[in-house]
Amino acid sequence: MSLVIFLISLVSRTLAITASLNTDEGLWIYRGSQFIKRLFEGDLTHTILKHHPGVPNMWLTGSGMLANYWLNNFFPGFLGVDLSPDIGTCLNLEQFPINLYIIPRLVQAVVTSACMVCIYLFIRRLLGQAIAFCTIIILLLEPFFLAYQRFITTDALQADFAILAVLLFLLYLQKDGKRKFVLASGIFLGLATAAKITALFLLPAIAIIIGLIELGVWQETFPSKGWKQQLRGFRLWLATILVTFILIFPAMWVSPGYVLDRIRDGVLQESDRGFLFFLGQLTHSPGILFYPLVLVYRLSPILQVGLVATSLVLLIPKLRRRQKNIPTIAAIALIAVWVILILSASDNKIDRYINLCLPMLAILAAVGWLEIMAGVTVWLNKLSVSMEESRKWGCLMIFGLQVVLLFPYHPHYLTYYNPLFGGAVAAQNIFMIGQGEGLEQAAQWLNQSPNVKEIKVASWYSRYFSSYFHGQVLPIDKRIPSGIQPWTRANRVVFYKNQLQRQLPEPKMLAYFAKQQPLYTVRLQNIDYAWVYPGPLALAEDVKRIQFPLSLSFGEQVRLLGYDLNKTKISADDELIVTFYWQFFAPPPADVSIKISLRDRQNHISNFSSTPLIGGYVFPENITAGTTIRDVHKLKFSPSTSPQRYQLQVEGFSFNKGQVIGEVEVVK
Repeated sequence: MSLVIFLISLVSRTLAITASLNTDEGLWIYRGSQFIKRLFEGDLTHTILKHHPGVPNMWLTGSGMLANYWLNNFFPGFLGVDLSPDIGTCLNLEQFPINLYIIPRLVQAVVTSACMVCIYLFIRRLLGQAIAFCTIIILLLEPFFLAYQRFITTDALQADFAILAVLLFLLYLQKDGKRKFVLASGIFLGLATAAKITALFLLPAIAIIIGLIELGVWQETFPSKGWKQQLRGFRLWLATILVTFILIFPAMWVSPGYVLDRIRDGVLQESDRGFLFFLGQLTHSPGILFYPLVLVYRLSPILQVGLVATSLVLLIPKLRRRQKNIPTIAAIALIAVWVILILSASDNKIDRYINLCLPMLAILAAVGWLEIMAGVTVWLNKLSVSMEESRKWGCLMIFGLQVVLLFPYHPHYLTYYNPLFGGAVAAQNIFMIGQGEGLEQAAQWLNQSPNVKEIKVASWYSRYFSSYFHGQVLPIDKRIPSGIQPWTRANRVVFYKNQLQRQLPEPKMLAYFAKQQPLYTVRLQNIDYAWVYPGPLALAEDVKRIQFPLSLSFGEQVRLLGYDLNKTKISADDELIVTFYWQFFAPPPADVSIKISLRDRQNHISNFSSTPLIGGYVFPENITAGTTIRDVHKLKFSPSTSPQRYQLQVEGFSFNKGQVIGEVEVVK
């Protein structure tokens, strides 16, 4: 059974291994490389690279990058990536092609799959074979949990190590205080804390459980040991957590004060993250409803039905008396509820944080499903169906339902939102949508462009995007600094769902592109995740596709190569979008603006608009000779505009007389 669990887990974590990176994975493979590099250099103090602190992740990803380096040296070309033969240069990369993620992801998949086997074995010892088997079936194929198990981020290892720590500590409380359990639990919680400091949220819950035991609660399962012995065991547990944290973390060997200051400052800074989206609006602090709604939309119906059944078992005395593991189940439920309450108290709320308690919720759901199966068995007694057969067929049914539910989301498991509550279509009005999934499809579409290596693309999550795109990637900055924005030098601009939800980097910039039609849209689970727009710098292929080609000089500096219209017939209450293609022979004046207007048969100007080049984002003095700018303007019609044909004219630069460039018909 252990081998089967390991193989199912490994396959599910490595199938389509290069698909759908998480936006944080590029950061962790970079941090892992830097971690190993600084170890080699003896710079132990600076092996802390983030407050999480993500130490197990850095050991694994750094080891994966070392493996990439050795493979490239022994088998040149095997990875399909050109790596430097110098190990220091290799470990100092900032951009990682997608092939470099394969080995780090494989390394993590082996570790997390081994954890799944241990979870099964420890649950079996704590709660019995039936609950262990049902739990692992639910957990292995739970979409949201599986999504993060595939990513080389902190959430997977924290969740796996934390549940192992909880199970072992409950075994310690149950098995008359065997020290091996408390030591093993401390080691795993030390690893979980080194992965993500929020694993320490478990400590108060464990302390509460110890207190309840010594107050006489749950005596039939957790024998009282006396306050002194419990305190000794708890102190040994805390000491083991601390020692493990120190041993695995080189920075703690030489500069513990510096490490603790970095962690404290980082946690405080992240708690004031801001730029969040919840219930259809921007917010810096999603309210108390956030995690209840996450549980509604992110958990599978299988897990939810099991949790409802377990809640009934815990609340109804008759059902509670039938369940022999009630004290242990109640203790696990207490820890899970405690974690959710602590997460809810924070201003910084992200859906992935519930990964810490998902394995516990899976255990509780398994208890509920077994109770359902027991009820079905009683009903089927007339057909001579045994409890064992009922459980076997029930578990097979759960496995089949989970596979059927999971399959449509492969390999983008983060696109899963509970279909019983409207799925992603409904969730997009509640939560921030997208953590990288779909951007690889936008990159792959752009990779089909001729001369792709010469194309510059500005993208949200640019580090992620560069892993897939073969050309040059420019960032779209979250907070607009002064100076030239990198995206203004791009041939293509890629926007992402949660970027638009949060109106980043600023509404004005997004509004400039919203007037345009995207060249390509990535659609997953019936919603749009990413859009590719033409950028300010036109490509030769863009010029060839101009809707109305021209060759009009505007002084000696600029030539109008043509323009596109969103419509040639437009109603009086609509907007005309005009896209100009300007070819520059010299930088234009700094205060340049483009004026477009309509002139009727009586030679009267009825509508006009005057706006700067590229919405004011491009500094004209920085435009180099030979550049072709794609410039979009909007002309809003007055409701009183009479239906007829109008001449479209434009003026700007040093040419102050309007030039007629075409006609537009206004209709009723």
